Amino acid sequence: MSQFYSTVQEFTQDQFNIIVDWTHEDFSIRDCFDETEEQFEEMERRLGLDLDTHYIMRVRALYNGVEMGCSTLGSCYAYDCSPEDDITENQTDYLKDLVTKTVAEARTNATAMMEKMKEDF
Repeated sequence: MSQFYSTVQEFTQDQFNIIVDWTHEDFSIRDCFDETEEQFEEMERRLGLDLDTHYIMRVRALYNGVEMGCSTLGSCYAYDCSPEDDITENQTDYLKDLVTKTVAEARTNATAMMEKMKEDF
């Protein structure tokens, strides 16, 4: 199934265009959090009223429009704010780690691609 992602940020790091976005989490919060039943009921109530959002954060690194690296963090929970605000205000450490991981993967993939292209051409 194709999911719709909402873009939060776009910026350049090193040679890569970085895109930070999010989509709704498909898994139940009961399957993702280790909390008491009362908290689950409140979370589910708030989700049902669209007060909160259970989401997946994604970071992609593109070079010349080609995705070279991607990292995700699932089961994020935006309490009383939008996922965009949660990512930029509450998830800054996770976001920084995801960007670092994604750029490292993109560099590895770009280097491997260059080596393969040298062999083929």
